[in-house]
Amino acid sequence: MQVEGQQSHPVRGISWAVFLQKTALALACLLLASAGISWLAANWEHASAFQKLAGTQVVLVLLVFLAWRQSGALRPSAIRDFSPFALLTALAAVTVGGLLALVGQIYQTGADPWQLFLLWAVLILPWLLAARTVFLGMLFALLLNLAAALYLNMLDGRFWFGATPHWASAGLLLALMNAVLLALWERAGALLDDPWRIGPRALAAAMAGWLIVAAMAGFDMQNGPAAPAAIGLMAMALMYRVYTAWRPDLAMVSLAAATAFFLLAIPLLSWVESEASLLLAIVALLVLAGLALRQLGKLIRAARPSDSAEPAQDAAPGLDPWYVSLFRLAVMGLSAILIIVFLFMTLDLELEQLWLAGLVVCGLGLLALRGGGSVIRELGMTLTATGLIMAGSGLYALDDVGALPRTAGTLLLGIIVYGWAAGAALRFLCAFFVLALACLLTWPGPEYEALNALFDKGSIWQHVPAYLRLWWLAVAGVLAFAAARRIDRRAFWLPLAWALACLAQAMAWIAPAPTMLGLALVWQQAPGLLLIWAGCALLPVLSLWALLRRAAGLPRWLGVAAPAALAVASLGWMGAPGVSMALLWLVLGYALAQRSLMVFGVLALLTYLSRFYYQMDATLMQKSLVLGLTGAWLLLSWWALRTKAAVSAAAHAHADSGPRPAVGVLLAPRTGRRRIVAGLGVGLAAVLLLANGGIYQREQILAHGQPVILALAPVDPRSLMQGDYMALRFAAADEARRMLAQAPPQTAQAVEARQGGWLVLRPDAEGVHHVQAVSPSLDALDGAVPEESDVWLEFRLRHGTLRIVTDAWFFPEGQASRYEAARYGEFRVDRRGTGLLLRLLDAQGRPLP
Repeated sequence: MQVEGQQSHPVRGISWAVFLQKTALALACLLLASAGISWLAANWEHASAFQKLAGTQVVLVLLVFLAWRQSGALRPSAIRDFSPFALLTALAAVTVGGLLALVGQIYQTGADPWQLFLLWAVLILPWLLAARTVFLGMLFALLLNLAAALYLNMLDGRFWFGATPHWASAGLLLALMNAVLLALWERAGALLDDPWRIGPRALAAAMAGWLIVAAMAGFDMQNGPAAPAAIGLMAMALMYRVYTAWRPDLAMVSLAAATAFFLLAIPLLSWVESEASLLLAIVALLVLAGLALRQLGKLIRAARPSDSAEPAQDAAPGLDPWYVSLFRLAVMGLSAILIIVFLFMTLDLELEQLWLAGLVVCGLGLLALRGGGSVIRELGMTLTATGLIMAGSGLYALDDVGALPRTAGTLLLGIIVYGWAAGAALRFLCAFFVLALACLLTWPGPEYEALNALFDKGSIWQHVPAYLRLWWLAVAGVLAFAAARRIDRRAFWLPLAWALACLAQAMAWIAPAPTMLGLALVWQQAPGLLLIWAGCALLPVLSLWALLRRAAGLPRWLGVAAPAALAVASLGWMGAPGVSMALLWLVLGYALAQRSLMVFGVLALLTYLSRFYYQMDATLMQKSLVLGLTGAWLLLSWWALRTKAAVSAAAHAHADSGPRPAVGVLLAPRTGRRRIVAGLGVGLAAVLLLANGGIYQREQILAHGQPVILALAPVDPRSLMQGDYMALRFAAADEARRMLAQAPPQTAQAVEARQGGWLVLRPDAEGVHHVQAVSPSLDALDGAVPEESDVWLEFRLRHGTLRIVTDAWFFPEGQASRYEAARYGEFRVDRRGTGLLLRLLDAQGRPLP
């Protein structure tokens, strides 16, 4: 892994320019989209329904128009997924989901979530067929999985010809769906431009996950998990065959082997009834893991570079591929848990004795590591990991011993195990566990306050230890990755570097993020924290500057402009260290040619932004301003970098007296352009027609529907789009439940079969409606005589709960106290029983102010 891994490019330094352009544009789109969500949530109360819906549709049309304009731009297929066209199409696809959510939340339809996700997937299908980007393909697959899982969850697994409800069959069905998607992706792999094989591996992981869910659900079956596990094993055998003979991909083979290991472990553990049987199960699992890893080693050694889906620079002597390391971590984790359970069952260990027993087990494991044979080595790794976990946990629990001796003992044990251990998985586990314990043991005050302080919403000074540890871990991670550049040192330093990166990102996840707009409060409570913030924010800036200085052939202006642009952006998220840390790993991953580190950086960024929304250290408006301004700055930086790169390329071509295409340009075929334009147009028309058709229907119900008032009881959790919501429970649901219990059996069975029915509501003297009858259809009342004032209102059964229209009322952030006085809900209901919640009323039946 050379820092100048991009020097194989014919024009040295030009790949850095392309990478920075792609990163700036992608990050700008992500931040601007996040800012839009936060801004919408912050201003939810100040915009009318028309403004919200019309504004979202205008944004959608604008995005599709810009995507159409960019579809004719010149671009290389190698970076199609990061081209302006692909990013604009991705934003448009995400906006479709936002539009559907807005329609449901503004009109309080109470639609099942699976309907939203399925409709979203169908609507973006024309854009997927036209654009053929990895993001759209993954979004489509994710939406289908969510829709199917939520639908089957709604039915409690009852979908197979009236069979007994069970998630074992549901998991198998979802695994089959992902297998079909995997086959389609492999078939269309050349069209989707997926050289990293992100799609197939993600779909295979989803299929494997559902197979494991099906096997675990088998514990509730009369015959146990053997049957679903056997089906999963046959699927994994087929997957092994496909990806060893037909389409060689050792990562997929490793996934199949790991899934088969867990599918074998589940029924094996279901037969455990005593300590002896548990010991036999542990031995059997370790033997199976050793044989599987030995076979993987043979395949890796036999594979030619051209047959491997992994880049050549990811390989290193003495260092397992990432997929083998993940397999080993999974095996060690499960086996260590089982061994600890076995030791507690047989030896009756006390907590105070845990560290001593752990040292013994760890020593036995280190001795076994020097033995021969794959099974013995796997046993040694598992015993070492088990002993390390037991010893570290025991030392942490020794309250009568000072923190400094325990920290020193933990670090000493970690150094011995790390130096003696063999394999990246065990070294990573050792480094991660020991460093995490050291961070907790050295926390100011009692150890039990360490984790509590991280989630405390009190003084900012309490979070200084978190930021300080974050900075040290990140700096150490950068140094460790730098030390791993040399191939002969990579096996030693890379596991430590990964452990430091994971710990730093985890610390960034739980640290507060008051943003730049909260600096005044930080200055009053903890002035030194500003220096730590600046240090965290400058880490990616300084790393990028150092790396660009070493890149040969790089234009001088780029080596200055790129770090400067990043430094300005870093000021905006100075109080949100998760963004800086994610960019740090992304830059290092590109410079060190570590694809896995780049993927880690992207996933860390997406995860942190989702967490950032829910952090209460800043208001939604403050977050939207920070995200929007930094996103706009990065967009401007992308434009400047692109313009300057085009000018430099043109000057270079003129100096060489020969025509040369500008950076990142290739003409798209005319037939491809027609397909893209048609797909964009059809998709946009379908979205607008469906959304506005639904809006018109709901407006008609609100305008001409019959008013209904129901008593309610609110609860206050939290929502994504609008900031807060009240969970609604209507008194009419309890009335309907009582009537169903007294209704004829055929009525209750019919309601249960169709998962819903209709309520006959009648107003009392105060205008509050109550249930008079329950019917499975609109034309049957089972002997009840309707009156002219009666209203039919549709309801649904979900997991035994009777839902009337909606179960939530959304309101702006910080307005919970305003809705505490709500006692009734006012609806509008049409002739077919479709109801919409119009507003909430107080105890006197007046609309809330």
